[in-house]
Amino acid sequence: MHIHLANGLTLALSLALAVFTADVSAAEVAVVSHEPGYYTSLARHLERWLKQQSIAADFATPKDMAAALTSAKIAFLVGFNEPTAAELDTLAAYRKRGGKLVVFYSASPRLAALMDVKPLGYTTAQYPGQWSSMKFTVRNPPGVPAAIRQTSTVLQRATPVAGKGQVLATWCDRTGRSTGEAAWIATAGGWWMTHVLLADGDENLKAQLVAAFVGAAAPQLWNFKDFVTKAEAEHQRLRAYALRQIPRKGEIHAVWDHTGCGLYPGDWPRTMKVLQEARVTDLFLNVAGAGFAHYPSKVLPRSRIFEQEGDQLKACLAAAAGRGIRVHAWILCFNATRATPERLKKFAAAGWRLKTADGSLSEYLDPSNTAVQSYILSAVDEIQALYKVDGIHLDFVRWYERSVRPANAAAVISGFVAAARRHVHRPAWLTTAVLGKYPMCIASVGQDWDSWLNANLVDFVVPMDYTEDFAKFESFLRQHAMMKAHARKTIIGIGVTANESRLGPRQVIDQIRLARKYDFPGVALFDLDTTLEKQILPYLKLGLW
Repeated sequence: MHIHLANGLTLALSLALAVFTADVSAAEVAVVSHEPGYYTSLARHLERWLKQQSIAADFATPKDMAAALTSAKIAFLVGFNEPTAAELDTLAAYRKRGGKLVVFYSASPRLAALMDVKPLGYTTAQYPGQWSSMKFTVRNPPGVPAAIRQTSTVLQRATPVAGKGQVLATWCDRTGRSTGEAAWIATAGGWWMTHVLLADGDENLKAQLVAAFVGAAAPQLWNFKDFVTKAEAEHQRLRAYALRQIPRKGEIHAVWDHTGCGLYPGDWPRTMKVLQEARVTDLFLNVAGAGFAHYPSKVLPRSRIFEQEGDQLKACLAAAAGRGIRVHAWILCFNATRATPERLKKFAAAGWRLKTADGSLSEYLDPSNTAVQSYILSAVDEIQALYKVDGIHLDFVRWYERSVRPANAAAVISGFVAAARRHVHRPAWLTTAVLGKYPMCIASVGQDWDSWLNANLVDFVVPMDYTEDFAKFESFLRQHAMMKAHARKTIIGIGVTANESRLGPRQVIDQIRLARKYDFPGVALFDLDTTLEKQILPYLKLGLW
């Protein structure tokens, strides 16, 4: 459900960061991660979304799950693909005493039987954007959104047991057509998702969804009517604040696009229209790296996105023409984490991969290897030969934090940047994403970016000053502004949806205003997703931009 405002601005009801206040016992909601790593990061997102709705949750692992479920009225299970017999017994006892479960991406027949769900097997997407959104055909419990955008590429297909449940939402492709695959199933035991909730946009709607499940299991913890009232009030406060802001002429308004596909894969004109209306001036488009290329490269391995979606850089540049938006080719230099296993083996055979302190191979390449440097610089040359880009934006111009590094680590990186300066032809800009914690980043990753500014090696550095702490953010800015000549070449990176920070509209506005106070030329927002599109840009264009 959305609020439709008189001026045509449509925003998610869940814009408010804390819209329902309740005296909540953490034991009434549990979030259980079956294993560390990826599933724990997903579980932490759930915990954060619940907190956003003023719902506290106990975070648990299988070892302490029984204790966490003792008084929990609802439990979110992440990564329970193959739970043990003992874990299933614990969950069965929990269900018997009336507890509700929210299960993500499981193939367990016993867990499915416990939830009155029938597994149909694992499957992968057969075409690009096959599963791009979840459309809720049943708007129950109260507060379930009409639709949530999310791109998933794999499913554990499932269906409710006949007469014991219903499909709550189906997966739709990027055109909005239903694929017929269940996304969410509701049963007496709770709710079952055929994938996982990703932090890839529409996060406030995802927060609203999980809160609605909590409200159904424990009505005293979340109430949809109160949520609507407070969300609208919060929106009006934010709108009034945004309208009081004043734009600054000539300011750089940059956005990073980490996917390299825009907001609407396959439809770059639509993405560019959104950016133009929001008065974005620069787009850092992630189209290449040591392990991939979203264009027909003869230097880098062509990505699956290129094979399926076509040349992303060409399509983006064509859509940007005449819109006043500069397009910068964003290259991941010494990070090969997007490479295929086969490509990583080739890198290892060539002696290109960095070793960690324990002697194991990392997925990062050795910046001191001259062949590696030539490889990346050849990609820089290729992009400029094929496309008229407005800039080259280098990222991961540094050593891997856990790698073994030589004594001259910083000099190696600075030498590479100097070489890149010779390869990037003006008037195209050379910009670099850098760690904001200077000078600590010299010792940690060999990134002495202050010296790059001294030597005029780059047109701009973009420190990733990602934090929710306003005082810490200002401390970063003070350091960057110590020399006015350097400040003029520093675009401040703001982490709207970064791992380190999740910012609401007011926080973004306040961080931009602070960057202006120190007279920086502009800011770059991470990252171009539905959260930025729906919850941040509409407020910025009301006055600040």
